[in-house]
Amino acid sequence: MDDAEARPLDEIDLALIHALQLDARAPWTRVAAAIGVDAATVVRHWSALREEGLAWLTAWPTPERWASSTDLALVLAHPGASAEVRAALVRRPWVLGVDETSAGLLLLVAASAGLPQLGERVRDLETEATVLRMDVAASVAAEDSTWRLRVLSAAQQRLLRSERSAAVEGARQPKPQAVAEIAEALDEDPRMPSATLGARLGVSEATARRAVDRATAAGLLRFGCDLAMPAAGFRRGAVLWARSADPEAAAARAARLPEVHRAVVVVGPAPLSVSVRARSLTALPAIERSWGPDVEIVDRWTVLRPIKRNGHELDAAGRSIARIPPRW
Repeated sequence: MDDAEARPLDEIDLALIHALQLDARAPWTRVAAAIGVDAATVVRHWSALREEGLAWLTAWPTPERWASSTDLALVLAHPGASAEVRAALVRRPWVLGVDETSAGLLLLVAASAGLPQLGERVRDLETEATVLRMDVAASVAAEDSTWRLRVLSAAQQRLLRSERSAAVEGARQPKPQAVAEIAEALDEDPRMPSATLGARLGVSEATARRAVDRATAAGLLRFGCDLAMPAAGFRRGAVLWARSADPEAAAARAARLPEVHRAVVVVGPAPLSVSVRARSLTALPAIERSWGPDVEIVDRWTVLRPIKRNGHELDAAGRSIARIPPRW
């Protein structure tokens, strides 16, 4: 696929993506009922979106799971990296995101074996790129899979909510190994039927369905739908660095702002890192004001181009052109 401008998403596309952001595993009939079309239309639109790289499904850890099992770092690399070096950075499975910004290449690096491993991975990056800065995350208030288009009405969203049995609501939290196995099985196809998932895990269809519901209800696994942002009109992005007397509270407020797709508290002089999407950079002052009067913005980086997000390499139009399964 070349870097020609992506086609604009129509109303059905946008409604379908929002529906799948809310419940990626909802039956097509329920999705169709919520957005007011027939199931065949839903399937046809989804097939086109996938084929064109305009939208794709995700199975991703929630902030709760990040906190319990993963260390993260925001790493700034020198902007002069060659195309070959950028490609090598993108291919690393533990580099979860890469953005070209006005300050340099911003990488999201993950490690599951503690801070020593995180340090080793940043040193590995230095074999190819010049690392200018590393900020270790203390907590994650929002990440890319939490962001929503917000095009469906409240009534439409209610139609998408699946009924969860009392048994699932009251069930004990699944073991981390079980969640990891589910996440790995659903990595490529979050809509994998429960029967197929059960066969992969060596359990019954009903057991597989309950396991997914429990992992989701426990806040350990999230399914969603990502998209080429320019096709939905979000052609501008920025990274804001800020301070506050209460960084955790400020990060939580940022996570509720409709423009914010990533909010992280880091260990550093500017402990708040917030990434926003907008239709125009002129929206930044209003976004900053809505964040709250106790937040002091100390730096602003413009996102020139997202290069990788949640295991997907993106072209200049924001479309998914390759998948690098995340492993950390």
